Amino acid sequence: MNIIIGLFAAIGLIAVLGAAGMTAMHVSMMQGLHSCSQAMFGRSADR
Repeated sequence: MNIIIGLFAAIGLIAVLGAAGMTAMHVSMMQGLHSCSQAMFGRSADR
């Protein structure tokens, strides 16, 4: 019984850490893309 609880706890922990890591990567990527697109397309966006 303890093995099953430990297994679920490990899976839950990995899932939470994975989701947090994915979210952090996604947010940082979106911010990087946004600043890059602003720098690259800033002149064309002013029109």
